[in-house]
Amino acid sequence: WKWPKRGLIGLCTLAIVSTGMRYHSTYIRNLANYVYYGASSEQLFLTADYMYIIPAYRLTVYVMGIILGYLLREHKDIRLKQIYIHIGNVIALLSFIGAFLAPSFMGSYDYEYDPVEAAWYAAYAPILWCLCFAWIIYITHIGHKGYMAPILRNPIPKMWSKISYTVYLTQFPVYFYNVGTTKHSDEFDVIRKHLNFLELFWIIACSVLLTLLIELPSQNIRDWIFKKPKPPHNQIQKEK
Repeated sequence: WKWPKRGLIGLCTLAIVSTGMRYHSTYIRNLANYVYYGASSEQLFLTADYMYIIPAYRLTVYVMGIILGYLLREHKDIRLKQIYIHIGNVIALLSFIGAFLAPSFMGSYDYEYDPVEAAWYAAYAPILWCLCFAWIIYITHIGHKGYMAPILRNPIPKMWSKISYTVYLTQFPVYFYNVGTTKHSDEFDVIRKHLNFLELFWIIACSVLLTLLIELPSQNIRDWIFKKPKPPHNQIQKEK
């Protein structure tokens, strides 16, 4: 917060480096961030090792979160003109389409893996995805009413925001455990495979436990260590 210009330059530099690392690593290692027909388990595990486990490859979205936090703190009283709201909404919608729908051709049954296409997807998809939701969060925070405001104020999204990081940490161990313990062939069903309620239950349960037992206590310890000492009561009276 003390050096916004230098901090912004440094953060953007880190984000650019991280984006380049994702592109380069995906290209030379034939990683598959988008699961296509014919992707091998070795390719998917290697993708998880690099794209999800190593923090440097995820640094871009962390930087975007820090910048959003700065805007929410330092520019929360700004009022945007309606034309700027419309422009931002269009950009956010295009970002969502670019991240979610643009790579859908990779899901075709006849698709053949192309490392260049996979590398571009690994590089730009996290940026567009975060840009879309960062805009929604920002305009809601500064008071612009819209369709998303009631949804974001709902208790369920609020709870999800508290356990989202632990969900990120627990989902892969649960997925990999289920994959490793499956010893038989099965008929593929979209609804049954994507809505595995037992799997979802364990992910959410483990995430809640991690949040309550580790993350929140750790945050309290951090706040206690780094909190600013309050001035003495006598000093406050003198200043008044």
